[in-house]
Amino acid sequence: MQYFGILETKYEEVFLTSSYLYFNDDEEMITVKELKQMIKTNKDRKKNIAGTIFLYNPLVTPEGYDSNKYLLDQDFDKFDEYVELKQEGYITVFKQALSENYKGKLVEIKNLFNLVEENIDASSLLMKFDADLEKYNSNQNTEFDRDIMYFDAQEFVPSGKFVFFAWGEKINAKEFVFINNYAQTIYLRCKQMGKKIAFVYKKEKTLQWSEDFIQFAAIAPKTSRYKNSINQAVKNSFKQIPPVPCPYE
Repeated sequence: MQYFGILETKYEEVFLTSSYLYFNDDEEMITVKELKQMIKTNKDRKKNIAGTIFLYNPLVTPEGYDSNKYLLDQDFDKFDEYVELKQEGYITVFKQALSENYKGKLVEIKNLFNLVEENIDASSLLMKFDADLEKYNSNQNTEFDRDIMYFDAQEFVPSGKFVFFAWGEKINAKEFVFINNYAQTIYLRCKQMGKKIAFVYKKEKTLQWSEDFIQFAAIAPKTSRYKNSINQAVKNSFKQIPPVPCPYE
């Protein structure tokens, strides 16, 4: 597998504004130029992109750079163009789950928030996101650049035949109304467009509850007691083509 993305920077922050997984056929490797040809036109995208995976936010590092250091301190100079990214963390779970059934295909990765930030759950940040999303469709200024941090949920067209949601179980409709509205709009738009919807959910919560409250398990960190069961549920989901909702315990 190869992982490609476009990184952008503004106001000392780094954002991942586009990214794709490519599932190589045997020993094949593709270049950035070949990737761009695969997504050049709508016809190309329809042919080459199998589906979309939806995450909460990215944690990525370009190949050749240190994941434990701030990218802007490492003389990285290939912003605004596709580069190859390291395959680490949550990406390795998707590599294991999809490599067999999607050889020669791309899967697009989208994020609710494009900010590359490990501690994105901080209330101070979530309040800023919520305030920005309240203003998104107005002429008011947002704190984060609306074009590189968010995307227009009402105009969003997901790639491929399936959408696998893995943005986590932390969207709080009461505390962050506009974040919830943003996520709900994305989810409902995917359903209305006839995409095959898949996700991993906590068995005791039920599938219907997870859909109603858009609570879809994220790939768990190494320290989580649910890590192995979530990872296995992701693999179980992708054993079928297209993937299907699967519970974890």
